Amino acid sequence: MNNTELLQKQFAAISKAGNDVTLRSDNARAFVLDVVSGQATLQKLPPYFAKSSTGSIDKLGVKRRTMRTHKGTSTTPTGSVIAEEASVPFTLSPFYVDAWIENSNVFYTAQTRGQDVRQALTTLMQQQFGADLQDLAFNGDTASRDEFLNQKDGFIKKAQTGAVVKLTPTTLPTIETLTTDVVGGFDSKYINSNFKWFMSLKTATHYVAEIQSRATNLGDAAIVDGKLTNIAGFAVEVVDNFPDKVVLFSPFENLTPVLGYEVTMQTAAADSTSIAKQATYHFVLTSADFVIRELKMVGVVTVTP
Repeated sequence: MNNTELLQKQFAAISKAGNDVTLRSDNARAFVLDVVSGQATLQKLPPYFAKSSTGSIDKLGVKRRTMRTHKGTSTTPTGSVIAEEASVPFTLSPFYVDAWIENSNVFYTAQTRGQDVRQALTTLMQQQFGADLQDLAFNGDTASRDEFLNQKDGFIKKAQTGAVVKLTPTTLPTIETLTTDVVGGFDSKYINSNFKWFMSLKTATHYVAEIQSRATNLGDAAIVDGKLTNIAGFAVEVVDNFPDKVVLFSPFENLTPVLGYEVTMQTAAADSTSIAKQATYHFVLTSADFVIRELKMVGVVTVTP
């Protein structure tokens, strides 16, 4: 039996019986990590796996200068309550992705990646889920009229509501303004070298043009191979589907996708509809929330004409 015949046999078995399974916690975690790892920016945000639909996640600890000289038996335990260390609540929302996947796409994915049919189907669903999850994580806004975006508030909406540094200029600010008004707007204990600028490709291109139009390079930004790499010494992260009139400033670890352990995967058995479409119907269900762990470590620029 050659490879094509083997794939056809595997596909026939899945199509005939269908598939309905809730993954064990370890397999669910692996599935979701694969979903996240397929997205350029989402994979850089450390996820938190929740064991219940509601709960809380610790804020980023920022208290400093707690170290004291040890004085032997004369040492007095002065452990104090770290006031800055609190928690941020989360509430998971269930999300699903369903899709008709053409049979030809399944075979192509399986053959080119050396996967079996079930792996190929899983890969295709993970790619779709990952793209949507990253989009909603940044752009979600429950006040939006868009049916996709109004499912959940994302990082941008939460930053616009509660960030410690907020600018609302009528046009994109200059690099100098980003440096003085955004970077300079933080309390020193809340800012560190891990901060990143999150922006769209169009916005990054705007700042490339600003730098190139200067008579001299002032050293506050860098371009490598035509791409904007840093502003004021902080790296630039270009995010897919990021709004063009927004710039977010925060560390990766402050933007946390909270993910559920339970993942349900279903494949419908073949019927007259799937035969006519020459495709199979697939459904994946899991849950998520998007949490900013410390609003005092977020800056946001929102262009408001």
